[in-house]
Amino acid sequence: MKKFLVFTVLLLSNFSTSFACGYSPYGEDIRYSLLKPEYFNYYNYKAFYYNASLWGFDFDYENYNRNSNFISPEANILDWYTYTSKKVSITEIEHFNYTMNVTDINKNSNNAFIKYLYQNKKYDAIAYLAIAKNCEAVNTLYNEDLWERETVNIDTKRIAFLNKLIKITNNEKNIYFKRKYAFLTIRLAHYLNRADVIENLFATQFKNGKKDYLYYWSSFFHIFCQKRSESMVDIANLMAHSPEKFYASYYYFHHDFKLNIALQQAKTKEEIANCYAYASVQKIDKNLDYLKEIYKNNPKSGILGFLLLRELNKIEDWVYTPYYTNYTPSTEFEGYYYGDNKDIITTVTLRNRSEKDRLYAQEVLNFINFVTSNSVDNPILWKAAQINLQFITRNYATCIQNCNSFIQNHKTDKCLPEIEKIKALCITANQENGKAIIKPEIQSTILKYKNDERFIFALGRELEFKGNLPDGLALISLMEGSYNEEYTNDDVEWQGNRIKTSGNLAEFYTYFDYLDFVYSAGDLQIIVNNLNKSKNSDFEKFIYADLLKNKEYLTDLLGTKYIRENQLDMALKTFKSLNKTYWENNYNPWERGLYDGYYSFEENPFYDFKYTDVFIEHKEKYIVTKLSVVEHLIKYQKLADNPATKDRDYYYFLLANCYYNMGQNGHSWMMRRVFSTYWRTSGENYSESFVDENEYRNNTKAIEYYNLAYQHAKTDKFKALCLRMSSYVDYTNTYSRKLKTEFPDFYEDLSGCENLEEYFNARR
Repeated sequence: MKKFLVFTVLLLSNFSTSFACGYSPYGEDIRYSLLKPEYFNYYNYKAFYYNASLWGFDFDYENYNRNSNFISPEANILDWYTYTSKKVSITEIEHFNYTMNVTDINKNSNNAFIKYLYQNKKYDAIAYLAIAKNCEAVNTLYNEDLWERETVNIDTKRIAFLNKLIKITNNEKNIYFKRKYAFLTIRLAHYLNRADVIENLFATQFKNGKKDYLYYWSSFFHIFCQKRSESMVDIANLMAHSPEKFYASYYYFHHDFKLNIALQQAKTKEEIANCYAYASVQKIDKNLDYLKEIYKNNPKSGILGFLLLRELNKIEDWVYTPYYTNYTPSTEFEGYYYGDNKDIITTVTLRNRSEKDRLYAQEVLNFINFVTSNSVDNPILWKAAQINLQFITRNYATCIQNCNSFIQNHKTDKCLPEIEKIKALCITANQENGKAIIKPEIQSTILKYKNDERFIFALGRELEFKGNLPDGLALISLMEGSYNEEYTNDDVEWQGNRIKTSGNLAEFYTYFDYLDFVYSAGDLQIIVNNLNKSKNSDFEKFIYADLLKNKEYLTDLLGTKYIRENQLDMALKTFKSLNKTYWENNYNPWERGLYDGYYSFEENPFYDFKYTDVFIEHKEKYIVTKLSVVEHLIKYQKLADNPATKDRDYYYFLLANCYYNMGQNGHSWMMRRVFSTYWRTSGENYSESFVDENEYRNNTKAIEYYNLAYQHAKTDKFKALCLRMSSYVDYTNTYSRKLKTEFPDFYEDLSGCENLEEYFNARR
């Protein structure tokens, strides 16, 4: 999916890529996870990874299994590998198994597997492979005839081949190949709905024999012949022992699986563990109790480590996702809401829910602490999970200690980078509010993983939460070095704080949009002040590179924020700190800076209106920039508020004009916005938006100043004009009715813009 940029703002959004409407990230787009299954060789469980988009469905397990470089070879491939005394590569065996046909089985074959069989006179194996390839062809017969005239013929061929397989199976003396033929027969019998054949062969060839892959592959088809109530434990055992049937065992049988019945059928502790594992594999709510049961009954269970990791991935999602991004977790389940009303989710409720989930994380951590590492399969996973949970539960000192031990003792482990990142996050979070810094010992980690956007963002957020805004935003700005138009799950989106009146919240992809929308002028002033300090170390120069490059634009934004907060003196001081070249290169039709011509001041906000003939004489001639507009706002405000000023109504009128033109429908909106069509909330409630959003959209200050001009007007004509302008910028008809009531003789004349100049000049 493409990330749509906001038109051409800031040179194709050099630091602005948010959009107000349209796509809103969800699911895997926003999920936070540090420890992933790939780090611990759980590729065979790919279908059951904690994934907000799949949850076991729409997953092509067969093709994934065949095409992945990480999945372990199928059991039958390993079986043939052993059969050839490991003298033929697994790759050659897979090539024959997956891509070659029965006609490729000959003495002149280039396939090393077939060559080996002929050279070593393994004629029984050659005969079996020929039958197996013919069986594949029969299994895949299909009918293209819409009128089904060939159906009978196809079924006849299958039945004939099935009878042939039954005969071959019964006559085969070699037990090794007899069981292989039996499986082929059972599989074909399944497609022909011959339950009698399946029952007979399973009972005679597999039921009381060794439980290898052929047993479980045959058991899969045998389960279809049984009542579900009689095969619950077989279903659970299938998932526990046959990687090739992990997905199929869930896909076909999970709707009918009943844990209580399965437990009644279980005959061993291992089978009890298998039942709990099957019940766990798609459980999206808390699952610690089942994990404890699996460990109690079979601590060496291969799936236990994977299920523990899934539980950790849930906790990461429940804690990290809302904590860092202000999104709800990627996956929610029944009964897991964040407040009394699930439609109103505030930052406070998110934080409270996150804290409750940290308590659950402590329960899981207690379980891990209870488990001895040599008693479980994949002890590295348990150690890594322990470290992650120690960070989540804010056991910082112990976490850092264990990180150091892990880094020292597992230098080549796949998850080592994540442990290094957790250590950096832990060191950063383990600081006093207001005194947090980027510690020297984590600087190398930041540089090493500078392209991991979620890590860098989380680290920046930790600094933000601790009150270090400059360093936090500097780190967040690093994400944009790897940002591109192609969206991936590694990209970071986040939201501002959520309150009860939230409508359509803003999504952020870049630090500039975030600064623009969320930070106050005082917050941004701290950052700008920091940028004016020398950056001496190479590390500082690196993390601050983007902020320093855009320092003038950030200063411009700071002045804009002061305007929004009606601190005009601070806005003037800020704009004056920018040199003349900046104003020459920006906000004019011949711009050479980042802003394109869309940002040029086309008219003077005090005197001119869009689509309206000139009716106010330009008494002062000056180039319109943000600086000059603020200078005149302050100047005219002082004149208008001074009782000694002769034409106070005139200056109030000019102020009103300017504030209207600085609103959403005026031509000088860039005085208060980076982009004119920002729409951050729905409805008429702007409490979760820019601080001046209500005034920007509803022209309240313009109306206020037109009212003051009306109050100080010396003639009825000018009073009527003030009411006419109030009605123009107000959307309620209040002032239009007042104009018609108070000055009915002027009402018709002021219905258009032809007489505005006359009425304006009549103010004396």
